[in-house]
Amino acid sequence: MQLLAYARLLILACQPLIFMAQIIEVPLMLGIVMMGLLFGRSRSRYWHYLGITLLFFVYGQWVAHSMVTKINAWGEQRLSAEVVISEHHTLTGRTKVSLKKVAGQLQFPAYDVWINQTVASDYCVGQRWRMILRIRPVHSLLNEGGYDSQRNALAKDAPFTGKIIDQQLIDATCSLRHKLDTVFMQQSASSPWQGISRALVFGLRDHIPAEASRLFRETGIGHLMAISGMHIGLIFLLTRRSLTLVLAVLPLRLMQIRVAEAGGWLASGFYCYLSGAQPSAMRAMFALTFWLIAKSFSINLSSFHILSLCVACLLTLNPIMILSDSLWLSVLAVFALLIWYQWFPLPPTYRQGKRYAIVRLLHLQLGIMLLLLPVQIFFFHGASFTSLGANIVAIPLVSVAILPLSFLLTIPWPTFLIIGLLLIHDSLYSMLFRVLRMQGEGWHYLAAAPLMAISVWGGLIIWRIKGWRYYPLSISALALSVASWRLHPSEIVWRVDMLDVGHGLAVIVSQQGEGIIYDTGNRWQTADAGERVIVPWLIDQQITPIAAIISHRHSDHVGGLDSIKKVWPSLSVRTAYPYAGRLTCKRGESWQWRRLTIRVLWPENDQTSGQNNDSCVVYISDGQHHLLLTGDLEKKAEQQLVILERAGLAVTWLQVPHHGSRTSSSSLLLRKFKPDLAMAAVARYNAWRLPAKTVVKRYQDQGVQWLDTAQSGQLSLRVKADTFEILQFRDQISPRWYHQWFGVKPDYR
Repeated sequence: MQLLAYARLLILACQPLIFMAQIIEVPLMLGIVMMGLLFGRSRSRYWHYLGITLLFFVYGQWVAHSMVTKINAWGEQRLSAEVVISEHHTLTGRTKVSLKKVAGQLQFPAYDVWINQTVASDYCVGQRWRMILRIRPVHSLLNEGGYDSQRNALAKDAPFTGKIIDQQLIDATCSLRHKLDTVFMQQSASSPWQGISRALVFGLRDHIPAEASRLFRETGIGHLMAISGMHIGLIFLLTRRSLTLVLAVLPLRLMQIRVAEAGGWLASGFYCYLSGAQPSAMRAMFALTFWLIAKSFSINLSSFHILSLCVACLLTLNPIMILSDSLWLSVLAVFALLIWYQWFPLPPTYRQGKRYAIVRLLHLQLGIMLLLLPVQIFFFHGASFTSLGANIVAIPLVSVAILPLSFLLTIPWPTFLIIGLLLIHDSLYSMLFRVLRMQGEGWHYLAAAPLMAISVWGGLIIWRIKGWRYYPLSISALALSVASWRLHPSEIVWRVDMLDVGHGLAVIVSQQGEGIIYDTGNRWQTADAGERVIVPWLIDQQITPIAAIISHRHSDHVGGLDSIKKVWPSLSVRTAYPYAGRLTCKRGESWQWRRLTIRVLWPENDQTSGQNNDSCVVYISDGQHHLLLTGDLEKKAEQQLVILERAGLAVTWLQVPHHGSRTSSSSLLLRKFKPDLAMAAVARYNAWRLPAKTVVKRYQDQGVQWLDTAQSGQLSLRVKADTFEILQFRDQISPRWYHQWFGVKPDYR
């Protein structure tokens, strides 16, 4: 079937978007198009397919090039635009608008802008506004093993954040989705589980309590909150069954299964619309559509064929969707299930009959747990080992009972019916959470996703082909080879990593799989840098922290400590301000940690108030390379430190004091210590406009190389036996076109 071949070629042609450092230029695109047209006309199947692949490749490149061009053209500019409200989060005040017209010109595709500052309080989804916006290109924290929000923002066609300068309402009409959401919120206002049911129906998760989100993750049922094939399929089956029962009492000519299936398809499509048409929901709708077409016209399409067609349809709509984590999770989950049912089916006896339903559910959950374990570790750096039991209860309870009840709450009912529905609704949730809490702490952080993939997937393949029986020596040799790969010694003797935590500081010094954390980043409204950045990074790099040194008590330096201690409770904490169970941090203290000597240079008193000038200053050296960590030290304390170190101090790498503020990095400090490299922990859009240009110029005038996390992302210094290397995430660790600095670069780089 030619269509299947083209679908696979499109998927293949979009793959380079994941790995390319730069998008190709337009002249080269035109050349490739000419080649594609020439090869595509060939009668040879292989040359024809090569030509089609080249054309699909250029299509993806052109869409990406167009996006990057507009991001750089509009970034940090004032735009006059007609917009449609796409989302409005009342709790946080965040609003997403879709740019339909810019400077009077229609936009296709219509890119989205997230606005954190709200001028009007009566926004509703579907309204049209004329706005004057100051927009900024999206910019995310970039670290190994971290969530790449910049890549995912591009995949969702939302490459901007913005601020409203002026606005004028054009059309106040709200969308049907918003009206139904309003009815739902009013009728379920008294339910403590309102936010979860809202996520199930509308795909909006901003009202889910943090405690519920944590419990879902730890028990492995978070996938139930993502509108996917299970939800779409359930709506189709319920609607089809209901229509079949209704048609049974009508005249015979109307009793057609196709009428019921068409009604089920329309209901599923409406649910996809209500849920915001997320990639997983759209993939499920495409799958349902192709299945119905194949069934109606007797077309021989396997499940793998339908999956290929679904992915190809999504990439036809937006090739950059290939960067979406949710798309990959959805596709891999479906692919794993197809493999499981094809390679490891239940015996025929257990495939039918209600009495074996629990056996079939156990078989399903076992397959998901095993096959998706490496995927979970890759994306989330861990897995839940209580998911099997939790899902056996949660899946039928949510899909058969809670989801239909949640839909009923979108319909205006008399008060007495609403009370009854909510009573059942809340009772079901109470039962669900009682079971989930019984599962205990099920989440475990795990590393080495490639090794886990080889072990799990390879083990299942060997079991499937009975390799353990026919090739025992070969299998043993393969297992030893994998184990020896893990034991290969690293060339890196020790390393220093300054993580990109936005406005805050987090530096990790490590050797031989152990690390010392210097400061733990900031604390935000709903999370902190420890949970979001530092713990995933440590797990990804397979580094076990043995100690934390906290420079001072400000939240942008100590914000992530509690989250780190939850994972490693025995972590010792050294600081100069009062902290329960701390080790002191005062001048004169020193210790040897393997090949590194660590000395505390400041403060002189270990009982401080924890302000900037009380920062715990630490000097780390291997005798050849020397690191100075300064926290938020300011000029007054810098001067005293220089006096104390009047004999001189060799400094190779300096952590820039106080994020490059004018209050720090005095000329005296730079002249006395003369570092080769200065590393600053800076957020791009910080309110203090750090680093100060005068400070950066001061370093450059002294001949010091300047690097900062805002422009480079994670900064890594890797010391080897006879040399060291400086790696920047954006330029060396992961140079990708979607990691580039969008917009105008500061003039000091």
